[in-house]
Amino acid sequence: MLDLKISNARIIDGTGGPARRGDIGVAGDVIAGVGEGVGPGRVELDAGGMVVAPGFIDIHTHSDFTLLLDGRAASALYQGVSTQVNGNCGISAFPVGSEGPYMGPLESARQRRALAVDWDSAEGYFAALKRGRLAINSAFFTGHGALRQAVMGQSSEAPTTGQMQAMKVLMARQMEEGALGLSTGLTYMPGSAARTEEIAELCQVTAPYGGIYATHMRNYTAAIMEALEEAATIGRLAGVPVHISHITPCPPATGSAAALVERLERAQREGQDLSAETEFYATGSTSLKSLLPPWALAGGKGALLERLGREELRQRMWREIQAHGSELGGSTKTVLMQQGKWELLWLGNCAHNSQHTGKTFAELGRLRGAHPFWAVCEILVEEGAVVSFYGQDKAEADIDCLVQSPYCGVGSDGIALAADGVLAQEREHPRCYGGMPYLLRTLVGERRALSLEQAVAKITAFPAWRMGLGDRGLLQEGMRADLVLFDPGTLRDQATIDQPCAYAEGVRWLWVNGEATVAQGRLTGARPGRVLRRGSFLQ
Repeated sequence: MLDLKISNARIIDGTGGPARRGDIGVAGDVIAGVGEGVGPGRVELDAGGMVVAPGFIDIHTHSDFTLLLDGRAASALYQGVSTQVNGNCGISAFPVGSEGPYMGPLESARQRRALAVDWDSAEGYFAALKRGRLAINSAFFTGHGALRQAVMGQSSEAPTTGQMQAMKVLMARQMEEGALGLSTGLTYMPGSAARTEEIAELCQVTAPYGGIYATHMRNYTAAIMEALEEAATIGRLAGVPVHISHITPCPPATGSAAALVERLERAQREGQDLSAETEFYATGSTSLKSLLPPWALAGGKGALLERLGREELRQRMWREIQAHGSELGGSTKTVLMQQGKWELLWLGNCAHNSQHTGKTFAELGRLRGAHPFWAVCEILVEEGAVVSFYGQDKAEADIDCLVQSPYCGVGSDGIALAADGVLAQEREHPRCYGGMPYLLRTLVGERRALSLEQAVAKITAFPAWRMGLGDRGLLQEGMRADLVLFDPGTLRDQATIDQPCAYAEGVRWLWVNGEATVAQGRLTGARPGRVLRRGSFLQ
């Protein structure tokens, strides 16, 4: 007797092949049968011709701290997400040194206050997650920013021999405890201070463990191809697979997606394991301070705030932005300031100015009777430099081109949140609440860049393959029972920049490890999620 039988389903199995009618049987946390004659179940559910697919795997997320604060991951479950990959862009909850956890460009004052940090490495962090009980599965990279901060603090210098050795020992420990590999954020401090050789040495430590190098590259604008070559070089030197985070090109590289795809495919032809994922929103989000020249950030928040308090240094920052735009480093969206496109920059998550979240910096400048750049500086000071923003600098044509490559997946760059409880005031990018339905609505329904079957493969089989999650991502006998049941006609995102905390609708059922976390469109309260450690899927 099966524990669950789903009948009359439109099965999209994650392979990219055509949908087919059939039944699915689940025994415990494993898919026991797919097709006809799977046998009776203790619980039987008629899918009514709706789609049943593998639970969605979001390959690029930043829920490292929010999962600790609220393991329900409500915003992810309502999207049909059963697994997230965290620790990206050099930002991870481990290792932890004397300065506390590295939150990097995603720092939230509210989250930092709420965290009770009682771990110093991956093992302790995973134990904390287990105590808090997860509703979704999650796998984790070790962030280079966290690694560097744990050993070197906020230093922008090259590591000494002793510091390098200490980082390598710490990196090996994280791998032994289950990290996927090393991630970097090379436009953010302290990652931007690291040379190619430093990163290659650290990645080399991960190679015996089967580690992966995931990178937010040094440049996504004019020098995007050079940045891609640096990533490929690191992979060759270290002997590890390379995965490029949110590879979508930004001005003035807009329109270069085909060249990026050709480079990925050439690497595969030449025997190098090089892959990527693209964002699927034209609008992105990161820390507001990343719009400033990198020298302004050196030395940490205190030094930044002191510089922002000096008019002559604000003037210098603005002159450099006008002259060089995003080629200064930091956020790609600096080019929007250079071009005077303040209407394409919006205030994001913050504490003291939260009533203005969603307003453009053109509006904020008018409200303050100041130039928009001075509004940026003033808000940074008022928020203690802990504030995010949104900016629109991606082209849908580039996104459509990238997703059609077999070596490029899609990731939300979002965070698991909830509209009630401790995370209710976190007003992040709409991708956090609406990512996967938005992806299917735009790429499949509106622009027809992918078929539904192809899009499902991009958010199931592709991330499972890339991250080595060998028992997930396909709707096949013997795989873990992560399943989502939805009607493509009613699946929809509701989150917007003005109202980012609106749950998606249309996921009727979601099972994580065989247990329903969404039933009849509502959360069940179940928390069957697991930490997916490198090389082990039974934790």
